Amino acid sequence: MTSTQFLEMVVSVSVQAAIVIIVAHWLGRLVSSERVQCRLWTICYVVLLTLVVVALLFPHPRLFQPWSAIDSGSATTLVSLELQLGRAMFLIWSTGAVISLLVFLIRAVQVNQFLKTCQLIDPHQMISDQNQNQIPGTSSTPLKQRIRLLTSTRLMTPFCSQFHHPYIVLPEYLLGFDQQQLNFIIRHELEHLKTGHPLQLFLQRLVEAVFWFHPMVWWASQQSALSREFACDEAAIDSPAEIAMYLRTLLTIIEYSASQTDKTPTTLAFSRGKSLTAKRARRLTQIAKNQGASSRKFVSGFTASFCLVTLAVFIGCVWVPVDVLASPRANWSPWPSWTAGTLHDFGFSVHDFEAYNGRMELHELLEHQEPEKNDQESQQDKRG
Repeated sequence: MTSTQFLEMVVSVSVQAAIVIIVAHWLGRLVSSERVQCRLWTICYVVLLTLVVVALLFPHPRLFQPWSAIDSGSATTLVSLELQLGRAMFLIWSTGAVISLLVFLIRAVQVNQFLKTCQLIDPHQMISDQNQNQIPGTSSTPLKQRIRLLTSTRLMTPFCSQFHHPYIVLPEYLLGFDQQQLNFIIRHELEHLKTGHPLQLFLQRLVEAVFWFHPMVWWASQQSALSREFACDEAAIDSPAEIAMYLRTLLTIIEYSASQTDKTPTTLAFSRGKSLTAKRARRLTQIAKNQGASSRKFVSGFTASFCLVTLAVFIGCVWVPVDVLASPRANWSPWPSWTAGTLHDFGFSVHDFEAYNGRMELHELLEHQEPEKNDQESQQDKRG
């Protein structure tokens, strides 16, 4: 892949990602619940990663050719700029992606190491009978699916995690809370695990590493985090009457964690971020007033998911023809040579469009420019 091809791919996939996120957010406002909206964000992250793979492996239709109308002098200048910009962008992007992945891996290792320092809790001593029925910890449950309750003195706010096993980790000071408050916290964390939020967070981190430069991706991360917490808050309360006690539990944890220094690299924490907590409190207050979802137009999760995936197929065809060196005789972006060679090995022909040769195109462009320069110089000599 040349630097101009890389530049075109980055621009095109960035535009595709922005459209997919806008569509996912719009569809999320139409679904019936926050749990369904969370699933929609998970599909959105899968779609974004798929668009990157498709952009790397398959050609895209060129719906228009903007560079065929410009003169060769302007084209040469643009090519020079694109070559430099493409090289610089590749270095900056690859550096940012590697750093993002390293931070992600280091935090995952830190969480795993932290879990090894926690103490195991007996669910029968701390959890109510109602919540124990929701925890798959019986002997008939496969070991990998059993949720383990842990506690630690180093932790300021509850969180859940899932690598090989699902975990719910409680700060030690929470063990002194009354049974109802513990029930709220356990229900909240159980909802994270039951609805696959650790997997969604993993996909979100991968998307953030690839699109670390994209502001819409970070905005989508904030929106999906908000949806996750909204969904778990709704699952933690059985009735509007419990909202006041739930908010007091949330406030107690915030006050305690604010007075302590928490350096634990937790994921899916019960309370983190003043802005996020304030939005959760406002939403719970609206639910208590029965104003939460009154203006929502209900669309089933299947319909919303189907619409997002179908639109993504068309959005994947949106290709911004930035590369000036792309052949004006081809209606497709170049098929990457590594996948084309693989298909040839399996007997599939991919010569359905003109092969791309950036060096040849640049050579032809420079050759075409030389006669124009010579003509201009001869005309100036005649005038002189």
